[in-house]
Amino acid sequence: MIQQNSARDLENIYVSAVNTIHSEMNFSDAVNQLEEAARAGHGKAALFLAELYYQGFRVERDSLKAQYWQKMATMQA
Repeated sequence: MIQQNSARDLENIYVSAVNTIHSEMNFSDAVNQLEEAARAGHGKAALFLAELYYQGFRVERDSLKAQYWQKMATMQA
């Protein structure tokens, strides 16, 4: 269930997830956090996910998911 988060909460989720990815710990948890933030309207999280899936960085490369998250990022801009 997606709960209503403030822009500040979403930014904190995003920053936490990106830091987790950069430190290479709990990567799947970080992706889940990014997806949560992106679904709640955080454009940077959606764009970050698009890039992860496009590059296949520690996730299976998936052009459909990359396009989906790119579209979400565009809609949230």
